[in-house]
Amino acid sequence: MAALPRGTLAFEAGFKDDRIEIVIDKSQYGYRQTNEVVAPRVPSALATKILFWLSDVYHSSVDVMAEAKKLIGAGNRHLVMGDVVSAVNVFQEACGMLAERYGDTADECGEAFFLCGKSLLELARMENTVLGDALEGVPEESSEEGEKQENSKFESADNLDDDDDDDDEGEGTAEDKESEEEVGNLQLAWEMLEVAKVIYKRKENEADQLMAAQAYLKLGEVGAESGNYPAAVEDFQDCLALQLKHLPPHSRLLAETHYQLGMTYCYIGQYSQAIQHYSSSVKVIEGRLAMLQGVLDKGENGAEEGKTELEELKLLLPDIAEKVEDAKESQRTAGSASVAIQQTLVRLPVGYWLGSV
Repeated sequence: MAALPRGTLAFEAGFKDDRIEIVIDKSQYGYRQTNEVVAPRVPSALATKILFWLSDVYHSSVDVMAEAKKLIGAGNRHLVMGDVVSAVNVFQEACGMLAERYGDTADECGEAFFLCGKSLLELARMENTVLGDALEGVPEESSEEGEKQENSKFESADNLDDDDDDDDEGEGTAEDKESEEEVGNLQLAWEMLEVAKVIYKRKENEADQLMAAQAYLKLGEVGAESGNYPAAVEDFQDCLALQLKHLPPHSRLLAETHYQLGMTYCYIGQYSQAIQHYSSSVKVIEGRLAMLQGVLDKGENGAEEGKTELEELKLLLPDIAEKVEDAKESQRTAGSASVAIQQTLVRLPVGYWLGSV
């Protein structure tokens, strides 16, 4: 057996009867793997070349993963510092590197794709906020004047020669194609998170299933941000199903998902469901408060952290209670409007529907 160490991990390969035996030694991580592959007997010079080729393949994989881990660490630091643009850039670099080495849907790509999608979602939110701020205070008259100017341009264009019209149409077609080819950050976020969801969901261990739930959660947020509320509800429900299966009943993640569902149901006017999920969020938070209070009373390890979280959670309850009241008021208003419409329709003369009135 010939040892061909590279870096910090040991790679060994050698011929054993009619097989090539490969040993990857990660003993520093408590891991050692031996694989055997069938191979014909070959001259020793060729065998040496094969062994070094196998070693290069293995260590190139290790190098790619190590570099990707560095990029992911840098991206996480950028997120902590609030530099979302830089985070997106390094996460995208890590995704490209891993996808090229392992394939788009390989297990190794899950973390990078999830973090990249999450960062792209935050970037899209920032852009929407900036756009909204830029439009604030712009008088409607200005937009109307702009429309009139645009209309006057189109009216004057009627006097141009046919050849010029053809040129304009060609330019317009090119611009339309360019705009169609541009992909927004929300769309990119959705694509990245979809891949991450597929990667994590196919694995059965609890940690990966919970990561799949987080991917569903972010997909739901993408749907809500883009106004696709039915898709958002579906993703949030899939997230909740996985969380209920793997998380304790007092987990903050459950409270967050219920809260997201409550808001999304309000957007589509389903106030009963919204109130139900808001109330479930409150129930989860109250359960966690009781658990944290028990930890504080016993003086167990982490009591100081528990005290901080307890204060944070107490501040959330009034906000959710306000959301519940808003949903109830909207429900009453919607109900009153519906009754008024029904009464109006009932009172209309029969001739109204026959077209004689």
